[in-house]
Amino acid sequence: MTQPSKLFCLLCACGLVAVPTPAEAFEVNFGVSVGGIQVGTEPELAVSPFVGLRWRTEGGFLLEAHDMFSLLPDDRTVGVHNRTSVTLGYAWDKGNVSLGPSLSFYSMPACSIDSCRRVTGAAPGGHAQIDWYFVGPLGASVSANVAWYDGSSFMLLGSAAVMVTAGPILRLEIQ
Repeated sequence: MTQPSKLFCLLCACGLVAVPTPAEAFEVNFGVSVGGIQVGTEPELAVSPFVGLRWRTEGGFLLEAHDMFSLLPDDRTVGVHNRTSVTLGYAWDKGNVSLGPSLSFYSMPACSIDSCRRVTGAAPGGHAQIDWYFVGPLGASVSANVAWYDGSSFMLLGSAAVMVTAGPILRLEIQ
């Protein structure tokens, strides 16, 4: 993407956020998801507490800042993976869907075909999330993230990684 097109996208995003619309609610949501991350040749279990702050308008527009901290336990060691995302989406009474960019910081084990090592670094990516509230503020959340991992290891140069998690979510509205 060229520099002028990046600037144009940034200005459009700022314009969407700056447009005055009546706010229906701010929401804080949190929960714990379980899933997996595929980095290298072996998938890893991910246990991931998360928190998000959402702004919803009466028309359903949604802007969210979301942070998920994942512990990646295995038989050799424990890895950590922290992902922060800013997403745009659509919300309704019983749920929401959102999509946007993410940035992950990690220190975790990863395996190539012939060896396993700890890798560390930062990875830009994309994040998607769907939440469905089935009993008042209690619901279920499914999220997926694709990121491009380079890190401090030659094992992951240019590798894409996918993390998918699901679990309960609780939302608190702030009027």
